[in-house]
Amino acid sequence: MRVRWMVAWVAWVAWASGCGPAVLQVEPTSVAPGEVFGIYGTGFAADASARLVLDGRTIQLQVLEGNDRQLQTRLPGATPAGRYDVVIDTGGAVATLPDALTVVAGRTTIRFLDVGQGDATLVMGPDGQRLLIDGGPTGSADVVQAAVDTIAGIDHVAVTHTDADHLAGVVALLAGDDGVAGTTDDLVPGTRWLGHDDGLCDSNLCADFRALRADFETPLVGDVIDLGGATVEVVGRDGDFGSAGSASVADENERSLALAVDFAGRRVFIGGDLTGGGLGTVDVEAVAGEAVGPVDVLRVNHHGSATSTSTGFLAALQPAVAIVSAGTDNAFCHPEAGVLERLAQAGPTVLATGRGMVDAGSRCDGPTRWPAGSRQGLGTIELVIEADGTLTVDGEAF
Repeated sequence: MRVRWMVAWVAWVAWASGCGPAVLQVEPTSVAPGEVFGIYGTGFAADASARLVLDGRTIQLQVLEGNDRQLQTRLPGATPAGRYDVVIDTGGAVATLPDALTVVAGRTTIRFLDVGQGDATLVMGPDGQRLLIDGGPTGSADVVQAAVDTIAGIDHVAVTHTDADHLAGVVALLAGDDGVAGTTDDLVPGTRWLGHDDGLCDSNLCADFRALRADFETPLVGDVIDLGGATVEVVGRDGDFGSAGSASVADENERSLALAVDFAGRRVFIGGDLTGGGLGTVDVEAVAGEAVGPVDVLRVNHHGSATSTSTGFLAALQPAVAIVSAGTDNAFCHPEAGVLERLAQAGPTVLATGRGMVDAGSRCDGPTRWPAGSRQGLGTIELVIEADGTLTVDGEAF
């Protein structure tokens, strides 16, 4: 502390002598990525810029407001941990306070929830904002609620499409404690995306969905939710993939919302039940692969159904990890043998929430034959991306 104030005193003397601005202190002195902190001193200007410097690395800060004695700034979400010099630039006059700010490790966490035969994903950004992507089937509502309670609520919701195994848990969550859609205790998150027009769905579940106080909108390709430096971008919806082209989609699966989560140079793809031409479906994955490009982690489309995960799609994405969300002994024989063969050829490590077909394998040409090196029956799978780009899935580094 004495050294810091000696440096500040020297800086103040320099400013008093007419040599430009001086940085006296920052408050607080330890922050996490995405947080706001103050820089205090003299000789600042309203248009001053601020940055952090450590070992040749420069982090530009977002200046929220300021005057001649202080700046309120926000730390970018992907700032690596370390002890940084704080630098102010006012019209070319530069002031530095060495070793002034400690940045604690920031991270993005993605949890692929174990909802049986369905999909539900929680994304938590460096600044604590929370996004739920799908909510699993009706029977998993308690699982989703418990996971959301653990992180003290959600800020945003995205529903890839209106199939019950993706939508039901969202309806139950947003209907509030009384479980009745459209009443005063309904939850209304800040952002509410749906992959396609809900008029395509005429089930009782969709009627409850439309009754919620939380109105959903179909986003545009390129729309982004910023979770404090981690971004969730719409790369495709309703068959539209922007400059990559579009597919002539017909059903809800083909119209699924396609999302890319990006943080610290890593990319995760989540595409609902997008189809790849299998079983006579539209090959939406061909366009999606061009739009998305290489990723680190693929949440396998449609639970590993024969409709999905084409060879060309895997070649375009080149994932290191492929995560299958499917129930043990589910009614659909997911994941399908051909999908697992294509994954084995493409080479990602395959992880699964459930175990596929085990006791009921006789319905599906025998038990599921998983690729070598895969792991199944993991339950909820947790992916963590640190601010320096380190990526772990269930504790294993990739």
